[in-house]
Amino acid sequence: MIKIFRKIRLNLLSEGKTGKYFKYAIGEIVLVIIGILIALAINENAKDKNNLELRDLYINQLEDEANRNLEQLNALHDYTIEMLKEVDTLSIILYTKDYDNPKLPPKAFRLMDTDYFNPSTVTYENLKFSGDLKLFDDLNLRNAISEPYETFNDIKTVEDLDFLGFKDYYQNFLIKNVSFFEMQLTSKSYAKEIHFQNYILARNTSLNLNKEAYERSIKSFNKLKVVFAELKDDN
Repeated sequence: MIKIFRKIRLNLLSEGKTGKYFKYAIGEIVLVIIGILIALAINENAKDKNNLELRDLYINQLEDEANRNLEQLNALHDYTIEMLKEVDTLSIILYTKDYDNPKLPPKAFRLMDTDYFNPSTVTYENLKFSGDLKLFDDLNLRNAISEPYETFNDIKTVEDLDFLGFKDYYQNFLIKNVSFFEMQLTSKSYAKEIHFQNYILARNTSLNLNKEAYERSIKSFNKLKVVFAELKDDN
């Protein structure tokens, strides 16, 4: 089309018809501009489509990551509840000074058991540091994605507290004062020790803090899964 206009324009110029020449020249310019605008619109539509596809890919990956974290968090929550039952039993035994209770040795030995959270964050870190978080232009959606991962800070804080208590109990009391073989059989050498009794109280506190942190994170991830489900329904 542009070649045709150019040929006509050159013929008009050679014939001295400058008025018509300028009209055709303007028409040629308009056609070029329209072509550019169409190309830009096509490119923009293609870009929007690619962004939507990338966003949907992130949503699927984030949902998978949420499920992995939830599986581990729920397991840790159940584990913590079981450990709290052990600690509660020990607390009652010590409170009543029932040092010969046969439950005391195995439950005291169980205090050496620990288990901590190892979060999955690869997808979220890629989303955040690549700048692709801007694909989620809704601020509420961005916050819904970030919120569960921010709960990991609280989990690490309380788990570190629990581990520090265990480390002190293990290094400064058990290693120095207790035979592990004897600990499984009798409580006579350690049950009355202040260090042991204080650790039971401290472990009760740290385990409760762990449980509450896990619950907050579980709630936040479940909320995120609902948001993702609603997004898929809208699409």
